[in-house]
Amino acid sequence: MRDGLTWLSYGQLCLWAWLMYAFGATVALLRDDQETSRAVSGLHGSMLALSGVFAGMVASRLIDRIGRGNVLRLASLGGAAGVLAYAWPSAPLLVTLVGAFVAGFFGTFLVISVNAFLLSHQGPAGPASLTEANALASVSGLVAPLAVGLGAATVLGWQSGLLVVVVGLVVVEFVRGRRADRFGAARSEAHAEHRRSPLPRRIYWTLALIVCFLGVEFSMVFWSADLLRERAEFGAAAAAASLAAVTGGMAIGRFVGSRMAERRPVDMVLLISILTALVGFAAAWLTSLGWLMLIGLLVTGLGMGVQWPLGVARAVQASGGMTDRASALASVFGSIAIASAPFALGVLSDVIGFHLAFLLVPALLVGALVILLVRPEITAPR
Repeated sequence: MRDGLTWLSYGQLCLWAWLMYAFGATVALLRDDQETSRAVSGLHGSMLALSGVFAGMVASRLIDRIGRGNVLRLASLGGAAGVLAYAWPSAPLLVTLVGAFVAGFFGTFLVISVNAFLLSHQGPAGPASLTEANALASVSGLVAPLAVGLGAATVLGWQSGLLVVVVGLVVVEFVRGRRADRFGAARSEAHAEHRRSPLPRRIYWTLALIVCFLGVEFSMVFWSADLLRERAEFGAAAAAASLAAVTGGMAIGRFVGSRMAERRPVDMVLLISILTALVGFAAAWLTSLGWLMLIGLLVTGLGMGVQWPLGVARAVQASGGMTDRASALASVFGSIAIASAPFALGVLSDVIGFHLAFLLVPALLVGALVILLVRPEITAPR
């Protein structure tokens, strides 16, 4: 059931994906503008990821207090303000760092609220709907770096590629108008008591699964271009453009996975996704042929595509009905993975070399496979 509120939720996730996948392209351009070092400019990514941890800690409490729909509205307007501060022309370092933090903080509110809304609003079709939303978001993330590059090559400036997010979030709230309460405001005393109940311990296995999944995804997104440069001797521009093999594979994987999730248990789809990603990674890692590496990266992305949305759906299924809390915790653990896994891969590359350090990716995939096999979540086909 893709009603108007569902499509608005899809649009918000697409705008957030636009920011996340454009962000890496903007950091280097911002570094040139501010004339800072790589270490200093890299703080913007740390602020974006760490803000998600703090937001996830308070999101479910705020949803209880003011309702999910109002939190979504706050997320849209706060996120737009953060992106505007980050992309403000000639802004000093402190302003752009604060902008990155604010954008990440409110963006996490957006992801948590939209995930929870879709899973509750769509009922049995929730996992498929969430996967479909993330498929559309992957397409948005595929276009975003191109928009930043186009802006940088013209008088518009690279900032124009991010202003799309600002305008889009404001438009979403204008279209939604007064319908925020229909996103499932949950403020009853009974709900508050439910929120104070302890989460089932089995959910933490799924949260560990999410850490593995997002550790894989963002290690691939941040470092695949360098793998192509080192192994296949791609130029910097060609390697950066070839990242579309990963994000394009993720988009296809999410569209296909959303259909599979309608007919198969979540764990079965996730198991297939892990095995697919392992096969794709092996093809990319074992060769130095550029065309074969690109195919391998595409297949890896194909496998990765469903892992985050179905990981969230699995966490909600394991939560005993505590949808907002489960979604918030998934974002907290996911933000920890985003902040730590790519950094760990970079540190390892200084110690054992970049090619060997990249084995962190299949190690995380195997860890996820073990969790699925040891702690299955019994779910019926959709």
